[in-house]
Amino acid sequence: MSGIPAISALNLGALRDTSGDDRRAAFETFLCRNLAQHLDIPPAHRIARDRPLYTQGIDSLTALTLQRTLESALNIPVPAHHLLREQSVGELAAILSDLVGRS
Repeated sequence: MSGIPAISALNLGALRDTSGDDRRAAFETFLCRNLAQHLDIPPAHRIARDRPLYTQGIDSLTALTLQRTLESALNIPVPAHHLLREQSVGELAAILSDLVGRS
């Protein structure tokens, strides 16, 4: 996956120039890192990319904080309902990848 931009913060230009699958994978990595920080998960543990967010400790307050983080990083609106549904990190990454691809 050498085509995936290295991200500690999102580089929108690089993400827009990245193919769909690589862009989605970059979002998954970004989301996992941010969720681990928001949920105060120790480094030895990992956010599961295929489990619903709410089963990993996301509540409405954490979802709103993550929404602000994403909107700031992406410079596009991220509807809160995407963060509060029974979606996994992988599903949310696909939605964000699509939103960025359209912007």
